[in-house]
Amino acid sequence: MTLSSETRPQDGAESTTARVADVLLAFAGADSPLGITDVARATNLSKAVVHRIVQTLCSKSFVWQDPVTRKYRLGMAAFALADSANQASEFRRIGMSILADLTEATGETTTLSGRVGHRRVYVGQVESRQLVRISVQVGTALPLTVGASGAAILAFLPDNEIEAALAIPIPMMSEYTVTEPSEVRARLREVVRDGYAHTTNERVKDSTGFAAPVWSPSNEVVGCISIAALTSRLTPEREEDLGQQVIRAATTLTERLRGRIP
Repeated sequence: MTLSSETRPQDGAESTTARVADVLLAFAGADSPLGITDVARATNLSKAVVHRIVQTLCSKSFVWQDPVTRKYRLGMAAFALADSANQASEFRRIGMSILADLTEATGETTTLSGRVGHRRVYVGQVESRQLVRISVQVGTALPLTVGASGAAILAFLPDNEIEAALAIPIPMMSEYTVTEPSEVRARLREVVRDGYAHTTNERVKDSTGFAAPVWSPSNEVVGCISIAALTSRLTPEREEDLGQQVIRAATTLTERLRGRIP
């Protein structure tokens, strides 16, 4: 059973590029085809702008339109690009071996997320071998303001980046999702204090996440490693142990990437 910048672009070309990236990320985070209205809502762009971008992406095979439903999904060019990126990515290649060891040690599902602006994308997962386990969809993009993985990244960004992320409405993904910016800020202070993020039922019922940041050689957070455990299997002692294990795993990946932890 599986449970399922301070600087805003001033140049027109940069602004258009950012919008195209936002539209592509909306599709990356979707588990079903999207209409123009869906994409506009996810990106905070007008439907006219989204329509122009989507038509261009369709012409280059990055997006495909279903002739019956008239909705869109990622096309073959996007999948080819993703496959090439995965093969070339040192972050993912090294990270996957660390995830395998972490899952073996904890018995729980582990994930690897990369930062993309004010969102993060699941780039890898090693599922638990237990009959009842948590599972994610690799390729899904989510706001940094939701869940343990997002918090583990967001907490260590510059203040202006944190405020820019909080300026975007936080989606209510479960009845326990924290959507009040002041409460998110308080959570981020705890993450900085503890070295890892810890959330329960934020997105999926009976799911508790533990996540710690991964750093680049330029002293920037590039992503995180997380453990996704069933809340019903946890005790206070085990929660503390999983928190320390995810810190060690993220530190190992940082070191192998020649990253620098502040």
